[in-house]
Order: sequence, then structure tokens, then C-alpha cells
Amino acid sequence: MKSRRACLAIFAATTATTLANGFYIPVQSPEATGRGNAWLATADTASAVYYNAAGLTQLQNSEVVIGAYGIHLGLEADTPFGDFEANNSWAYVPQIYMAVPVNENLVAGFGLNTPFGLATDWGSNTPFQFLADRTELKYLTGWMVLGYKLTDTFSIGGGFGIHHADAFFTKTPAFATDFSQFEGDDQSLSWTLSARWEPCAEHAFGIVYRSRTNFDLKGDAETPFGEERAKLDFLTPATAAIGYAWRPNEKWSFEVNVEWVNWEEMDTLTLEKNTGDQGIPFEWNSNFIYSVGLTRNLENGWHVSAGYNYIGNSQPNENFNPGISDANRHWISVGVGRSYGDIEWDFAYQYAFSDREVSGSPFGIADGDYESRFHGLMLNCRWNY
Repeated sequence: MKSRRACLAIFAATTATTLANGFYIPVQSPEATGRGNAWLATADTASAVYYNAAGLTQLQNSEVVIGAYGIHLGLEADTPFGDFEANNSWAYVPQIYMAVPVNENLVAGFGLNTPFGLATDWGSNTPFQFLADRTELKYLTGWMVLGYKLTDTFSIGGGFGIHHADAFFTKTPAFATDFSQFEGDDQSLSWTLSARWEPCAEHAFGIVYRSRTNFDLKGDAETPFGEERAKLDFLTPATAAIGYAWRPNEKWSFEVNVEWVNWEEMDTLTLEKNTGDQGIPFEWNSNFIYSVGLTRNLENGWHVSAGYNYIGNSQPNENFNPGISDANRHWISVGVGRSYGDIEWDFAYQYAFSDREVSGSPFGIADGDYESRFHGLMLNCRWNY
């Protein structure tokens, strides 16, 4: 297992990531994040490797983008047993993209990012310790995509993602054969397809689909009988999104996006171990992300952005787990950037908040009021050559 985790060593900061939509991290570049992540139909930098590979055909030169996303999680729970606060700290994840035109119609794209991740630590002295003490998902994806211009106004894109997932969680055993800790990892593949249509300079449309990714996380589980080999079937869900961008002139750009996340694929996962298989119920609901944003181009290469997105809750009360603590969440974003010819930087700030009342959780031990207040910072630099 140690050798397989070696590929994550240079990105050690990915050991803790966000709680955005289940454990989905939809924000993957500050030029998109600053405008509420409504960027699918625009997709005019190398970051389109992730957002919409068809948008890569807008690039005339090779381009490299290097950036990072940092987020501070604030989670609090007010329960009948007392008030509790998760151990909160800053976490960081990387973003690297490259686009290389092959000819006037074809552009190749490569990327490295963290589209899923999770880290919560409530400690072992809470009423919901039988559900979760510490939960962590390390995730890293390499993308290889192509964008192809079919006509002057319509492009398609697609490719593959190579994913590495490493999960770790602890809890207090609830019965004799229950586990107290599990850690396992695996690699898997996914695919993506997208399209972009720009019938005229003022209007553009985009669509993207990313497939489900399946893992068999192999590792070790701690049980009352000692440590034993174990395997957990795990997945990250399929997503689909559409977007519309309106650019009335060179100074302004507006966009709206809607994204669907198929969390219904997360039903009951099975942890296989020598002392008997154990079901881990999720039974989540699919949900939507609604995003709207704008960008204003200023003098001397400056631009500013603002946006909002609403991410619906996917975790029903009857299967609520504080280790993930999903909720209907509001995200407010602002961004700024500047171009210096072949070099450009972008910065974005996010503030997210949610308030959720939970009742009917497993055995009632996680019932209560949950509050989240998140702060996110994102910065990248882009080179054209």
C-alpha cells in the first residue's frame, strides 16, 4: 500500500480537502471560481481540461496553468448531548493544466487535480462516535483529453481520467464484529465527453458529462479480533452539466450553469473482511448545483469577477453521518486577475454557509443542529508560449 501511495507524496496537502457536495469538489480553477464556478460555456483557458475539453479549441498557443486551492472548514454541532466543534484547519489541493495545439482544429490537454476529497475530525468524545470520529479521503486525478473543432462554431471534447483514492476512517465499534478503523486505496479510470457551441460572438453554450468511477479499496481493518485484511467497494458519482454564456461586449461576460451529481449511485457500500462482510449505508439522493456569475474586464489587463452557487443536500436525515455532514449550502465568490501579455494570474475568494437541522439519524445519536462556515482561497498562474 505504501508504494501505491507514493504518487501522492509530492502533493501531501491533499490529505485534507473540502466538504462541498458530499465529498465532490466542483471548484477547480480561480477564473471559474471567482464567478461562482459558472464557466462551462466560457472555458477559454487550459483549465478547460477539466471544465469542458471542447473549449480547448479556443486556444491558439500552448498554455500551462499551475495553482492551488486552500479551504478552512468550520463545522459545529448543537445536539441534545452538548455542543461540539470539528477540529478545523486549512487544507490545500493542487491544480495543474496544460494545453497543446496539435493543428488548427485539434488541441491536446493534460491535467492534475483533486475533484473529490474529504477530511473531518470530530474526535472520539462526541455522541456520534459510533458513526464517525475521523474521516479522510485523499484523491488525485490525472486527465488526458482532446478538443476538436468540427466547424467554426462547434467543438467536441473528451478523454480519460486516471484516479487514485485513499480512504481512512475511524469510529467506536457498535457491536462485537464491527470495525473501529479502516484504511485502503485503489486506482481506477473514468471518461468524459463534452461539447461547446458558439453561434455568434455574444452567445456560447457548453455541456459536459463525467462518468462514474469504481474502486475496490484494499487495505486493513481494525476489529475487536485484531487487524485483518479488508476491502471496500467505493465510487465517485457521474456528473453532467450545461452552461450558457452571454458576452454583450468586450467588457462584460455573464454565465449560468446547472450541474447534476448522481449521488443515488451511493447506496450501501460493502466492507469485506474475514470476520464477516459489513454494510455501510449511504443511500444518498442525487442533487443539483446552480451557478451564476459575471466578469468585468478593466483597463491595463485587469479583470474582476463575482458569483454565487447553491449546492443542494444529498444526505438524507435517516442516513446522516457527521463524518460527511452534507447540507444545502450557499457559496459566494469574488475574483480578480491580471494579464501581462503571455502571463496571467487569477485569485478567488469563497465564503460558504449552511444551517441544517437533523432528526431521525441512525439511533438518533447524530440529531441536532449543524452549522458550517467555510473560507476558500484559490490562486493560479498561467503561461502562454
